[in-house]
Amino acid sequence: MSDSVPFFSIVIPVYNSEKYLNECLRSVISQTCDDYELILVDDASKDSSGSICDEWAAKYPGKIIALHQDNTGVYIAKRNGIKASSGKYIYVIDNDDLITSDRALETIKNEILEHNADLVIFNATDDIKTGHLLCTIPFEDRQLFCNEQLSVLYDEFLGTKNLHHIWMMVFKRELFDWDYNYSESFRMLRDGPSLILPIVSYASRVLYLKDTFYYWRVQNQNSASKHYDVIGFYRSIRHLHKRVIEYAKEWKYKSSNTDSLVKSSYVVDICIAAVKVRSIDPNAGMSRNEFLKMLSDDDMFRTDYTTDHLEPYRRIIANALFYKRYWVINMVSSLVGIIKGR
Repeated sequence: MSDSVPFFSIVIPVYNSEKYLNECLRSVISQTCDDYELILVDDASKDSSGSICDEWAAKYPGKIIALHQDNTGVYIAKRNGIKASSGKYIYVIDNDDLITSDRALETIKNEILEHNADLVIFNATDDIKTGHLLCTIPFEDRQLFCNEQLSVLYDEFLGTKNLHHIWMMVFKRELFDWDYNYSESFRMLRDGPSLILPIVSYASRVLYLKDTFYYWRVQNQNSASKHYDVIGFYRSIRHLHKRVIEYAKEWKYKSSNTDSLVKSSYVVDICIAAVKVRSIDPNAGMSRNEFLKMLSDDDMFRTDYTTDHLEPYRRIIANALFYKRYWVINMVSSLVGIIKGR
């Protein structure tokens, strides 16, 4: 690569985020490390977000690029932004969130160069005032994973949701699956792990930083990442699990738990879909019990069914679904809805 190639490409999918977008972009522009390009992908926003993107691109020509696309969802917007990038390392963030430290990119770049890392993972907070961590990642600060140690990374990806957030990692562009067909007709509601799976699988040197560099905001219900469709979620997890099975077969390093975690990770996602049954759209063309039957009859769920590695309450859901006791799941789903106020 020539010296004109930026070290980082920062990709931001944008949809209906006029309230927070300027603040998000300011957190990028204020970075002490200037060795980056910023790519904004407007997914046919209905508010002024598209215009805001154009304004920033005009203010920083050659630094910020504004792209506009038909509304295809955040999954495709992220990939289009990555495909339009040229940086050596890629960072994808949400349009309503923030980079919390002005020195984040500088720190990450220095650590990459020192450790020759091709993937860097760091922390995020969901409360910028208290600094409460969004995830509890059980790694040591500056811990480097390579060779046999990569099995620990795979098991963390499979066994928890801690490594399912692409905005908690910066990755070398060669790790992106450039050949994959991203033309799915449905919106990927598990777009994070679907993107991350090849990145984690192809990485040979992974560095974990204890630093909290990201603020995940939950307030913006209009954001593309906040839309929810339980049937689309189900389609997404089926798609993801098929890919997990394919990639796991190629992992050179595995622990004694890896293969069982591949199975239980899908059972967990099926349980999540089942508890979300209360979200079924009245116009979906199926009742709650019909949706639960579809989950129960799912061929991969029945083949991979296990309660290993499941938390107690998810064992209850998994058992109820496997043995078609839908009334148990409907009751739990309604109670969860009452508790969460939706």
